[in-house]
Amino acid sequence: MTDRRVALITGGAKGIGRETARQFGFSGYKVYISGRNSRALELAQDDFSKNGIDVEKVRSDVRDQAACRHLIEYIEQREGRLDCVVNNAGMSMRGDSGTTDLDVVRAMVEINYLGAVYISHYALPLITASKGSVVFISSLTALHGMPMVGPYGASKMALKGYSQSLRLELAESGVHIGLVYVGLTENDPDKRIYNSEGALVPLVRPSNRHTQRQVARNILRCVEKRKPVMILTPAGRMADVLFRYFPGISQWAIKQWAARSRLYGQGL
Repeated sequence: MTDRRVALITGGAKGIGRETARQFGFSGYKVYISGRNSRALELAQDDFSKNGIDVEKVRSDVRDQAACRHLIEYIEQREGRLDCVVNNAGMSMRGDSGTTDLDVVRAMVEINYLGAVYISHYALPLITASKGSVVFISSLTALHGMPMVGPYGASKMALKGYSQSLRLELAESGVHIGLVYVGLTENDPDKRIYNSEGALVPLVRPSNRHTQRQVARNILRCVEKRKPVMILTPAGRMADVLFRYFPGISQWAIKQWAARSRLYGQGL
C-alpha cells in the first residue's frame, strides 16, 4: 500500500489523456494509464519514464464491463488506494443523424457514456475511501445539439445527468465529481474518428482553440480546486449563456456557423 496519491486516466496513451497523465505525474501522482492500443501504451510509458514520471500502463477496453472491474481491482491490489479517476477515453464521429449507421451510434454510447459509468461504478468505493475525485471529460457539443455530431454529442450529454446524480448522492461523502467541457483541441496526427458508415477516417481541422497541455492543466485544476463544472475557452462559456437564455438566436447562429465552418474536421 502506498502513501502517494494514485490516479487513473482512461485513454491515457494518446492525445489529451497522455498529456493529462503527464501533468498528474508532474504533480506527484502515481499514474495508471489504460487504453486498447498496446503499442501506444508502451510508447507513452517509455516517454514518461524518461522524464521521471511514475506511470504504469494497463491494456483495457472501457466498453468491456468485466475489463473495467479487473482494471480497478488491479490498481487496488497494487496500490491499496485510488484518489482520482479521469474518464477521458472517448471516440468521435461525423455524419448526419438520420443516415449514420446504428453501429456507430451504439459505439458512441458504449465508449463515451457506458465506459465512464463502468469505470466510475467500480472505482467509487476506493474514491469514497480517499475522498477523491471522479472527473468526466465532455465536449462543447454536449452544451447544445450540433449538426453532424448528433450521436457523439448525445453520448457526452449523458455524462451531465450521470455526474449530477453522483454529485447529489455523494454530497456528504467528501467525494468530488467534476465535469469538463472541452472545445476544439489539437489532436495527434494519427487521430481517427468514425464516419457515418462506421469507417475510421482521419480527423483534419484547420485550427484549434487549445493545445493538449492547456486542456490537461485545466483537468488537473478541476481536481485540485474540486470544481464541479468547467467549460473551456471563452467562446464555450459564451455559447453556454446563449444556449440557455437565447435559444432561438442560438439555433439560428449554429445553423449559420455550421454551414460555413470547417472546424468539425474533414473526412466525412
